Amino acid sequence: MLKKIDKNLLDYTKSMSDENQKVDCLVYANNYYFAKRYLKSMYENVDEYPFIKAFGISANIDSITRIANLTQVKYISSVAKVFAQMNIAKKAMNYENIDKEIFNGSGVNVAIIDTGIAEHVDFCSFDNRILHFEDFVNGKQVPYDDNGHGTFVASVLAGNGFLSGKKFSGIAPKANIIMCKALDEKGETGSLTILKAMQWIYDNRERFNIRVVCMSLGSQPLDSGDPLMQGAEALWNSGIVVVAAAGNSGPERRTIKSPGASGRIITVGALDDGRNINDVSKNQFSIANFSSRGPSNNFYKPDCLASGVDIVCASPMGEFYTKMSGTSVSTPIIAGACAILLQKYPNLNPLQVKSRIINSCDRLSGDRNTEGFGVLNFEKLIK
Repeated sequence: MLKKIDKNLLDYTKSMSDENQKVDCLVYANNYYFAKRYLKSMYENVDEYPFIKAFGISANIDSITRIANLTQVKYISSVAKVFAQMNIAKKAMNYENIDKEIFNGSGVNVAIIDTGIAEHVDFCSFDNRILHFEDFVNGKQVPYDDNGHGTFVASVLAGNGFLSGKKFSGIAPKANIIMCKALDEKGETGSLTILKAMQWIYDNRERFNIRVVCMSLGSQPLDSGDPLMQGAEALWNSGIVVVAAAGNSGPERRTIKSPGASGRIITVGALDDGRNINDVSKNQFSIANFSSRGPSNNFYKPDCLASGVDIVCASPMGEFYTKMSGTSVSTPIIAGACAILLQKYPNLNPLQVKSRIINSCDRLSGDRNTEGFGVLNFEKLIK
């Protein structure tokens, strides 16, 4: 039955000096209700993830082996640590050439899993577009961001740039935001907390009409049963467009992070657009050195690129705006593009959205494992 236990989990338990030490793991069920009854009879704390038919527990290696022997249990996976993946960009992607009074994400609701969101004026002026805030870290009711990463990501996606005279506005400045705080003040968390946020989105997708999920985060992908990929694909299959960061572990190959390593969802790498406001041309473009490369599970990744170097957007602390680089920045650009696309074509399913995104890209080098299908061109997207 050891084949039913993730190799990473086995290796980790073997390295521990105390065989009774408990580790967090994810139990996938063949028979969900039997597994639920069994685990709840054995453990006081059992997290449920029905959208992927799995349970989160903390157990020692003997207990894990016993559970794996149950025919009602499909697989037991380890859970990885998850980290946030930390004006000119719009010109580089031809965003300035679209009618932003029409194509602005109006009426589209986007969920973001990140460090939280500050009630910055760029989200709350005129109408408060923070539609809902759910805190999986500290259980608070009022929106906050004790790291800053989530506020920046939300601003790139949907900030209206009010305080900057729209200079630092986001891609879909009229989209509504559902913020799920699942990363702590250090920009870190465990996979099980991200799964809680995913489960909440799955359960509330109709209540809030969630069309897009943006995840500027990543963990080291597992060989099999990867929790974040399973969760992301369950959301995708439910009709939600899922956009995730490729990761910041380039330029080495095979460095795509989870859940971006999934072949189904949209995975975004970072473009270095040269940052020259007077001459935005392709001859200055390059793939950012830090942007993670494929292949991933023997298929090409990332799917596309968006600007990700020295982008300026909203900050929750100190100055009203700040600068950031990373695939964390590129990801909400593409998520915002998806919101614009769904504003124009509200009946598109996730596969159709992904197809339109990748078919609206301009290739650079043609290396699919560094750039995917290339840099998104907004002019092509909204035709």
